[in-house]
Amino acid sequence: MIETIKLHIKSYWLSYILSFAGIYFLINRGSYTFLDLIDLFIHEPGHLIFGLFGEFVQFLGGTLMQIILPLGIAIAFLYKGQKYLSQIFFFWLGHNFINISVYVDDANKMKLRIIGGAHDWNWILNKIGLIEYAEEIGYVFVGFAVLSFIAMFFIPYFLRDYENRLK
Repeated sequence: MIETIKLHIKSYWLSYILSFAGIYFLINRGSYTFLDLIDLFIHEPGHLIFGLFGEFVQFLGGTLMQIILPLGIAIAFLYKGQKYLSQIFFFWLGHNFINISVYVDDANKMKLRIIGGAHDWNWILNKIGLIEYAEEIGYVFVGFAVLSFIAMFFIPYFLRDYENRLK
């Protein structure tokens, strides 16, 4: 029994730490931390990169970069069996989804300070005629954050067979 508990703690210690951090960010959605500054440095170049594909994709590009970068790295580490690194990047993806949810929710309130002029999600949602649903769409991104945190938590479970093959 004690050995089973020790094995569980050994496998899931990072899952618990990052889960508590994820819950903290969900509860304090809208308050900013150092991670949000990192997210901003990922978001802004996304506009330049995706600007090559037209105006709509340019406005969406910052958000796309916030999703694609951590998801791609998380999947790469998961594929390589790097449990802890993939968990960190799935956590970061979840944090980005929370960050995005705040931005989307603000699309019709326009209270956030914006760098570079236009409010991406105000422009996007006005363009597609969904501006009145900004809050609801924001909560969809909260749901994606929760799914990212759940995936992050269970990575040790999914990789247990991979780790056993290496032994």
